[in-house]
Amino acid sequence: MKIFSWEQETAAYLCDRKDRLQPWAAVRLCQEISEAHSRAMGVGYEELMRRNSIWILSRAYYNIYKRPEAFEKVMLSTWSRGTDGLFAFRDYRMTNLSGETLLTGTTYWPMIDFTSRKPIRLKEIMANYECCTDEATDHSVLERLRLPDMSNPDGIFEQTAAHSMIDHAQHVNNAEYVRLVFDSLMQTDFDLDKPFSLEINYQHETQPGDTLSVSRKQDNDAVCFQISNSRGVSVMSKVKFKV
Repeated sequence: MKIFSWEQETAAYLCDRKDRLQPWAAVRLCQEISEAHSRAMGVGYEELMRRNSIWILSRAYYNIYKRPEAFEKVMLSTWSRGTDGLFAFRDYRMTNLSGETLLTGTTYWPMIDFTSRKPIRLKEIMANYECCTDEATDHSVLERLRLPDMSNPDGIFEQTAAHSMIDHAQHVNNAEYVRLVFDSLMQTDFDLDKPFSLEINYQHETQPGDTLSVSRKQDNDAVCFQISNSRGVSVMSKVKFKV
């Protein structure tokens, strides 16, 4: 199947105090449909663990045009755009039942050896994966994100990597970093009711009990974030209003 879709109702526990889907929850839903599609194609978590391998997220870009309300039914779709040997390219689109686009996304997924954490080439594992060349966003090619000097941030806070943040890949889940980004962002006057983009690069894994330091800095029309752990920069991110 080239395009994998499911219809679902926006659960209230994924929404904020305004009953709108939280950004971290939107990212989590994209992760969940990725796994569902991979399982349907025979390369889901259980199958890969028998090969001592696992998917991880490396780079992502999302456009969030409108956040669905609690209990609103939406259609979320995903598809593979192929690979370049080390990265599998995966796109997303979320619409309401009237066909209005709520979210689009482009992501890069490497596969790693579960024990050594080293990348695995994808040619064999993706041999039977049907691909679709449709590009959900105008960022089909995701370059390494570059941030301004973050040594004098506008805001900074620390967070312990609690056990509740760890997923079955044995590291802090990608959506938990998005939660930290928006917890920091909401200390500013950023308006989540306006369309915005989120770009994020994942660099170094974070293990349970490690301390995450979140730095925030305004950079012209964007707000930049650097999240560091004991081994250096773990995540870089940029949020900006859509023009």
